[in-house]
Amino acid sequence: MGRPALVLSTATACALLAAGAVRARPEPAAAPGAEAGGQDAATSPDAGPQAHPDAGPAAAGTREASEEIVVIGRLPQLPLPPSRIPASVHVLDAGKLQRAGNPTLPELLASQVPALSLSDEQGNSYQPDLLLRGFQATSVTGVPQGVSVFLDGVRVNEPTAEEINFDLLPTDDLERIEVIPGPSVLFGRNTLGGAINLVTRRGGEEGAAAAEASAGSAGFRRIRGSLSGRAGPADLYLSGTGTHEDGWRDATGARLGKLFVKAGLRGGESDAALSYQHVDNRIEQAGPLPASELARDRSANYTPGDFFAPRLDQLALNARHDFGELFTLSANGFGRLLHVEQFNVNLAGDNSRLFSRTGSAGGTIQLDRAAPLLGRSNVLTAGIEYAHSAVEVSVFNESSDGTARNLETHVRDGQDTFAAYVQDTFQITRGLLGERDELVLTAAARWDLIRHEITDHSPPAAGRENASGVYVFRRLDPLVGLNYNPSRDLGFYLSWSQGFRAPALLELTCSGPAAICPGLQAGTAPDPSLKPVRATNLEIGLRARLLPWLSGQLSGYWTEVFDDIFAVSPVGTTGVYFQNIGRTRRQGLEVALRGKPDFWLEASLGYALTFARFEDEVSLATPRAVPGCDGATCTERVPAGSEFPLVPRHRASAGLDFRPLRWLSLSLSGIFVSSQYLRGDEANTGPRLDPWFTLEGALRATAGGFSAFVRGVNIMDAQYSSFGTYARNPKLPGSPVEPFLTPGRPFQIFAGVGYGLGTATSGDH
Repeated sequence: MGRPALVLSTATACALLAAGAVRARPEPAAAPGAEAGGQDAATSPDAGPQAHPDAGPAAAGTREASEEIVVIGRLPQLPLPPSRIPASVHVLDAGKLQRAGNPTLPELLASQVPALSLSDEQGNSYQPDLLLRGFQATSVTGVPQGVSVFLDGVRVNEPTAEEINFDLLPTDDLERIEVIPGPSVLFGRNTLGGAINLVTRRGGEEGAAAAEASAGSAGFRRIRGSLSGRAGPADLYLSGTGTHEDGWRDATGARLGKLFVKAGLRGGESDAALSYQHVDNRIEQAGPLPASELARDRSANYTPGDFFAPRLDQLALNARHDFGELFTLSANGFGRLLHVEQFNVNLAGDNSRLFSRTGSAGGTIQLDRAAPLLGRSNVLTAGIEYAHSAVEVSVFNESSDGTARNLETHVRDGQDTFAAYVQDTFQITRGLLGERDELVLTAAARWDLIRHEITDHSPPAAGRENASGVYVFRRLDPLVGLNYNPSRDLGFYLSWSQGFRAPALLELTCSGPAAICPGLQAGTAPDPSLKPVRATNLEIGLRARLLPWLSGQLSGYWTEVFDDIFAVSPVGTTGVYFQNIGRTRRQGLEVALRGKPDFWLEASLGYALTFARFEDEVSLATPRAVPGCDGATCTERVPAGSEFPLVPRHRASAGLDFRPLRWLSLSLSGIFVSSQYLRGDEANTGPRLDPWFTLEGALRATAGGFSAFVRGVNIMDAQYSSFGTYARNPKLPGSPVEPFLTPGRPFQIFAGVGYGLGTATSGDH
């Protein structure tokens, strides 16, 4: 049984965020609720406001003479004060990854952001499926993608199908993580459920060096080293990480190698940084197990031999220059080359081997202006961006003994994307109903153009049409938002925005029953062509500092989606095709509380209520038995109001960080996920995945330059499944259809030691 290949990418920031930065002097106190979803030094309840080390000249027209005005986005700087952002914002200190014993980035996000949850289709620790407000960021193609991820201003969603490969990200080298749920106008296509913005580190004022070694369950081994420092205007950060794991399931070993270098130059009103990233991974994939086999052995591998092997080289340049006190010009440029080999074992037919090569290059230019307008504070941002991607995908069918290999599909895509955007944040009133109250209006618009030029070099085959063609998608998306802040400790917001996602290469070439993509989504003829996905979002929320040490955030949203794209898999095949399904809806409520009453204690609570459902009746192909259908392809009637599979209605998280001594810290976190329908049961007629709860904990100690940690995963050894789908089981007589479930990780323990010289010890950043 084969599984689709996947390639990872990321895009950031909410509809109100813009790339680059315009700054003023520091704000006397943190904005209300700034740390509700996470915190950094600038927003911590027990820390005074701090100016960013790269802060530029003071800007006129701020709410107060001492307030900080900043704009964040594609060219990441500091966040606009949350009191002026009409969206929920979660800013996380990436150092928490190390202090918690090095969990993966998705695990950290799921423990800190209420709107995020995880599932696992691939069956390993490095390729999770991340769900944000009913949209997915995953390495698996054929699901409703809709989350964008950016790394230092570079979109890392893959051009093949907007997938995200979390294993390619320099997780250990991050300084800050920003999560902004909801459609993003300024960040463009594919940002329907939200955006994730990742900002990497730079060398600090003083030199530092660190080394760490760790080991744990399932043959886990990891070594890491880093160097950083600054001399005059130049700074440098360098790191290397090697990870090996045997895997807790059969034939699920992993090898990850990463190198990250970032060199910067700061002088006068200018700042530039050049980064290079190299990744070489090989990850074996177990995938889900038939329910009958899972009951006997949770560590089994249904089709041993599946693997994903990516090799990435990425270069990015970010630069900024301040022109006087009012203008800031920011720019970035990037080059990115990704090679992927994906092998899938198939019990129902020939095995499949995919080779893909994606070369991308482009850049963004943005101008920010902060100056009074009609005597009121005003910040204007405008920018343009362009990128070109050359994608080549080849899929081969191979005999089970490896003696024969036949080319099934060979397609190429020359993809061009262009966008222009503008945003203005204007203070309409101040002091109208109180001494400190204000009303702020944000208006933004973005125009996107995406052009695909697809050429099909596949061998001729009976009944197959050539998939060559040119596809062009254009879209103008607006945003309007209001923030009303009665006081420094209380703020309300309301926003209306639109977003869209254009069909990707593998969707365009596999868009109907006559254009099934065999094996690993290789291209065939489009029949019919797909429409872009469009979304309209309405959101309302509040932020409040309930006590000097306690802050909270509450948001409610309603997202109407048109022409959502779903993948379906006909019975008796390992292929997929894609189709528009009309109207769908995501709506929900999210709550986050975070408190830090003292240095030694920090606690957080999060809850998300999510409804994701079909608004129109649709017919989807299904592997399950359907009355009146005995052919190879059966269709299932999905009534309007049916819930999406694999979207939990309830999700809750809680975390506690306890530091009884300055050199000793303990953390404990728990996550609850409610029941979910299985993929393939869009009509909601079958059993669901059971709800589950897991608990994790970590202990960390430091002494001088030494550090040590112990981390436990699934401490209660709960047996649960985080993913489920329906498929035929060729190992049983008659190949019956049954649920295939991915078991969650059992109890595991990890430990590590490190030593650091200079300002940072290993793992403490």
